[in-house]
Amino acid sequence: MVLLAQWILANNPYARVALITDRDELDTQIQQVFTSANEQIYRAKSGRDLLAKLSQPNPRLLCSLVHKFGKRDVDDVETYIASLKTQALPVHGELFVFVDECHRTQSGTLHRIMKASMPNAVFIGFTGTPLLKKDRKNTMDVFGRYIHRYQFAEAVEDQIVLDLIYEARDVEQHLQAEPKGR
Repeated sequence: MVLLAQWILANNPYARVALITDRDELDTQIQQVFTSANEQIYRAKSGRDLLAKLSQPNPRLLCSLVHKFGKRDVDDVETYIASLKTQALPVHGELFVFVDECHRTQSGTLHRIMKASMPNAVFIGFTGTPLLKKDRKNTMDVFGRYIHRYQFAEAVEDQIVLDLIYEARDVEQHLQAEPKGR
């Protein structure tokens, strides 16, 4: 993600990159990784803050949780999504949205709201998790075909990671009811 974001921002003066994930610890991790790579990345504080930053020319690189695209007190989600499609967010520049953990929450309502909010953005999904058969169809439907795949076996061969060794063990367990009165 870092290398692709750096390349996009260096080669397109109008580009902006938003990294979206589904968990706070991943949002924090993304911020730390980019900071470690000497990249200034802005972490959105709220949904309102995210929308405000997207409508301005800076920051060019930001991260947020997908949940910040949600809106409270929406009775009819389909009508809300339809209204977003006719009144998209005023996004400044050419927006590239990197979605981390794209196999997880990205086939639901929050993703649909996010895409409807930014219809001109380019969405690129990232995952390091092997796709289950049920996720593969949803992920491919949402993001399209693979741009690049780096398989675990390749990483082992390149000596980037160690091979996983699984040893099945039968651990004897005994469950008991908790004594009453506790």
